[in-house]
Amino acid sequence: MTGGGASEAVSFSYDEQRIPVYIEWIEEAYAGADSYDDIASRIFDKSRGVDDRRLEAEVREVASTFYYRIELDRGDAGKAGSQIEPRDVDDSGQTYWPRPLKQVDSEVKELWANLLSQSRHPELTALLADILFTVRYGKSHLYAREAVDGYVSAKEGGFNVLHKGEMLVRAWTLMRSIRAHDLETTVITAMEVFADDALNSAAFVPGAVIPLLPCLLREPLSVASGLDATRDDASKSVQLLFAAFERYQADYLSLQLADIARNCLRDVSLVDRALRLTVDNMLAEADGTSDALVKMHRLDQAAKFARQYHLDDQHDEAVRRIQSVDQGSFNWVTISSESGMRASDIESYLRGFDRSYLFESLAKYFNTFAPSGSRSTNEETARNILTGSLFGMFGSMRYGAHGLPQQSYSADSEKLEQQVGTVEAMAMGFNGEMLAAALHRMKARHGVPEVDTLHGWFTETYGSDSGLCASLALSLSLFWREEYLACVQVAMPRVEAAVRSLCLLLDEPIYRVEEGRAPGQFPGLGFMLPQLEKHGFDPDWSSFLRALLLPSGKNLRNLGAHGFVQEVDAPTAALVIRALGVVALVAPSETSKLAAESDAVRRSLRFPTSVSRTRSWRARLALRLIARLTRGLLK
Repeated sequence: MTGGGASEAVSFSYDEQRIPVYIEWIEEAYAGADSYDDIASRIFDKSRGVDDRRLEAEVREVASTFYYRIELDRGDAGKAGSQIEPRDVDDSGQTYWPRPLKQVDSEVKELWANLLSQSRHPELTALLADILFTVRYGKSHLYAREAVDGYVSAKEGGFNVLHKGEMLVRAWTLMRSIRAHDLETTVITAMEVFADDALNSAAFVPGAVIPLLPCLLREPLSVASGLDATRDDASKSVQLLFAAFERYQADYLSLQLADIARNCLRDVSLVDRALRLTVDNMLAEADGTSDALVKMHRLDQAAKFARQYHLDDQHDEAVRRIQSVDQGSFNWVTISSESGMRASDIESYLRGFDRSYLFESLAKYFNTFAPSGSRSTNEETARNILTGSLFGMFGSMRYGAHGLPQQSYSADSEKLEQQVGTVEAMAMGFNGEMLAAALHRMKARHGVPEVDTLHGWFTETYGSDSGLCASLALSLSLFWREEYLACVQVAMPRVEAAVRSLCLLLDEPIYRVEEGRAPGQFPGLGFMLPQLEKHGFDPDWSSFLRALLLPSGKNLRNLGAHGFVQEVDAPTAALVIRALGVVALVAPSETSKLAAESDAVRRSLRFPTSVSRTRSWRARLALRLIARLTRGLLK
């Protein structure tokens, strides 16, 4: 606290003779202050440049008195009340300033009692009496009553309006805690007048009003104790709640008010009215913004809220507005970065596909790594991005190919998965270009073979299911003819077919029997992939299939099935071919199914890109011979 000395601070020693000095400090600090923190800071200024450790200890102790704060009960918007904090050290052993009230010694308590006895201002009287009540000093219930009187009177003082609201909540809490029936009308009336004035003032102070509403909507002490109610102010409290809906229409405020209504109102019709006002406010907020993306977000939130509380007409209205937003007006921002990869590096990679025979190039193509990259590396990268960044602080929303909100992410686990998806999408974007370029190089060097030729090579070389190989061959042929949409339409459904065949071969009980009115059916790809993972399917490839086909990624499977995929570029088509290849070439042929051993299939799942995964050197020699024999067919 001093200008630069490194000497240790001395402990405070109470001296009643010094009380007038402390009162003078407090009076000077109080003049013009708008909060307890302001008073404390001004008192601390007394120690600047002072090299008197005893005086420092006195300043520190007097100033710290006004750093004790009123902490409102938050979280559940229907919860009412407040505490004086800090009260105790938490489980982490965190050091607080000022010291927790439970650690205060008797000398400091005596200091507070003497300061209270000479206090002339309601704000100061209220806090000092409140602290003494909290630490149960002397006749604590009398201090509680004195604090209630002080907090109520302070609403006419010079503190800012937010602190005045907190003080009224604290007065209400103290009155309830000592069950002071005689003070209830005074406190409630003061809160109602304060809230009414704030709602009708030019100042926008929701933080001063909203914490009062759960208190006002609670049953009076007389009702809670089984006595007859002596006041009829329930209607006034409800009026203030709905006046707040009219005054504070921002989404986040309307949602707080809706929670208060749900938790504090017993009348179902009033709750319904409050919920509908919330949706109305959210729709009005959406109408009031010119940014199309912000408008879409607000409409999406309104639709979700209305659906949650079965407000069907308002839900439908929100959805109609979502569908009518001009998607062409979205101000998307593209974030780009430079890569350190040189053009020569890319060319060096692509030359690996310039083999003398097409089938050698194809064998290399179907032995490449997962285009989405390593799952473990992607997770580590995603965590690094989220740590200490805005990405980790705020939630996000994914928009689908249809241009409408598709999925939101708010929980930490959801944010991590979403960020992993972003990393995978970037990797697929680059590797899709590379895979497409590799296929184009093959066509330029070897031309386009017949589909039957490709089909035969896949079947004979990999010993794989003939039907899946036929689809793979056809999709490759369509790619080389630059019919990318048709290529994807052929290949994409067969990925799921291949995964389903593998699950059945491994005797996984995936079929969902009829239940109620739901017919029996096989589950989707998202359910079946984990079943393969149980048998050792490479997690990098499982992640790739998810990133490419399922809602957590590009969602091509669902978008294609529902007619949203109208154009496809070469990189996307190359990725789909690669996805089909990784599962189709693992699936054994129909004729070998009865002889296939599950252990052999499991080994294939662990190494799905390796042509030599289950083959001897003779089989690898046969592969080279087949490549040479088919050379003539390609000319």
